[in-house]
Amino acid sequence: MTTLGRYPRNLADSPVFDAPYNALPGVDQDVFVRSNIPAWACTADLAATGTSVAIGTRVFLRKGDVVTNITFVAGNTAENTPTHRAHALYDPDGNLLAQTADQLTTAWAVNTALKLPLSAPVTIPADGWYIVAHTTTATTTVNTLIGCAPIVAATAGVHTGSKAMGFTFGSGLAGVFPAATGTQTGVAKCPLAIVS
Repeated sequence: MTTLGRYPRNLADSPVFDAPYNALPGVDQDVFVRSNIPAWACTADLAATGTSVAIGTRVFLRKGDVVTNITFVAGNTAENTPTHRAHALYDPDGNLLAQTADQLTTAWAVNTALKLPLSAPVTIPADGWYIVAHTTTATTTVNTLIGCAPIVAATAGVHTGSKAMGFTFGSGLAGVFPAATGTQTGVAKCPLAIVS
């Protein structure tokens, strides 16, 4: 074994421990990007959350990572007359670190990624399972998201100390996330979330 083990080149500490780094085929492995689930695991068009309710999921981030953007991917159902939309980043305890600008009535086409910049880059202070979230407010229909649909038992932790893969929180958000998630209600859906 070489001093680099199985790695073909020197890598920054942050991605060295992630295999296969970012789980997004074709993305340069030297570019900072993290996803909560591999792209190939996105086999579901997830039922929409309620209007003005946030859906959150967890992604593992390492100390020193700098998060500038958050991406979610729309499913097969478009929103009908959107009035607010935003993404957010929370720490592992559910405290808001930053959110994107409210997208208001800007359209979001089906089956497309929506990459939005945070209000300011966030430097991750410690390794942990950070929370990324999305919310849409629409007059009649909220868009669906692509991701995976865990069995109902996975709406809660599946091992001692584990937490739900996907959950909802808040109400009446209208493009502005709360300072803390508060109660997190586990749901049988885990949207693909990408931070970069």
